[in-house]
Amino acid sequence: MRNREIPKGLRDLLPDEVKNRRKLEQKAFQIFNSFGYEEVITPTFEFLEVVEAGGNVREKLFLFMDREGGIVSLRPEMTVSIARLAATHLQDEPLPRRLYYSSNVFRHVEPHLAQYREFWQMGIELLGAPGPWADAEVISLAVKALIDFGLENFKVSLNQIGIFNSLLDDSAIQPEDKGIIRNLVEKKDLVELSRMLEKLPINDLLKETIARLPTLHGGLDVLKRLPYIEKSRNAVIAVEELMEVYAALKSLGVEEHILVDMGVLRGLDYYTGVVFEGFSPELGYGLLGGGRYDKLLSQFGFPCPATGFALGMDRLSLVLKNHEGESPRYMVGGNNLQMMVQKADELRKEGKIVELDVEGLSRDALQKKLAGRPHYTIIYLDAE
Repeated sequence: MRNREIPKGLRDLLPDEVKNRRKLEQKAFQIFNSFGYEEVITPTFEFLEVVEAGGNVREKLFLFMDREGGIVSLRPEMTVSIARLAATHLQDEPLPRRLYYSSNVFRHVEPHLAQYREFWQMGIELLGAPGPWADAEVISLAVKALIDFGLENFKVSLNQIGIFNSLLDDSAIQPEDKGIIRNLVEKKDLVELSRMLEKLPINDLLKETIARLPTLHGGLDVLKRLPYIEKSRNAVIAVEELMEVYAALKSLGVEEHILVDMGVLRGLDYYTGVVFEGFSPELGYGLLGGGRYDKLLSQFGFPCPATGFALGMDRLSLVLKNHEGESPRYMVGGNNLQMMVQKADELRKEGKIVELDVEGLSRDALQKKLAGRPHYTIIYLDAE
């Protein structure tokens, strides 16, 4: 076969990339376990009905039919699969339940730098715990994970989806227009958002408030710059909840990494409360995202509050270059294979990385071959 290409949007990972991935994975496992989270694994594909419980994402799905005639989809993200797992297996378990995962997910998107059709996510889900302290635990764990990875220059932007939803619910805006406005706010397209709002028959003060949303980011003081909020009881409640989460994050010692951003709405339909995204100026793309989704598990027959986040590990790998250098290695050569194997096994039992010279090179040839590779120590066993 002459064709050595792989499908668009996929990629091979070479040894150094895999090594870096495993190091990040182990660091994440360690911190997740230290907070009491336990690993779960779900199938690579689910029935389409399950996947669409999270919202209308069909245009981004890889769909196919199984031999029994069922329509199935490669998983586009993990939260819906975890919700299905919990409803299937954990309804009789004591709550709250803390779960984590490390999985490949698949979306039919246009590939470019830091966006692939198959990509790697790690994340946590905290099931059965309502309230600001639970939200704060999840957000602080996201911050701590990024710090443990060695990322220094990053922020986590925080919002409460109820603020935006309440503003639009107070208007006579049609559902399709609400979707457009949401997308424009998320993209921070101020010109098109202003043009869209001008055409709508809604209160001028409400227009002004919605138009400001993409520009409001910083500390809690940005919440004072929403002129219509006090006219909406539900929006006031959402603001109060956001302030409680922010106060809890301050108590947890991660306030310096937190911003309030009224433009963070998240693209998935299942979010019901606090939402957040992490980003680094070094990349320009989001590194993590999450939030509260108290109604999703009900769709699987398990009414249960929940919150969580997912880390985009492929994007993190671009930011977190491996600066640790090559690990020390031993090369055992010689002219007696039995002696070489014995010595190599002794070193491996000590935890060393050891390679055998299976080419049977002379001492000079072996030294010449490894010249310029100082992380190798040569041990040459001459039986003569």
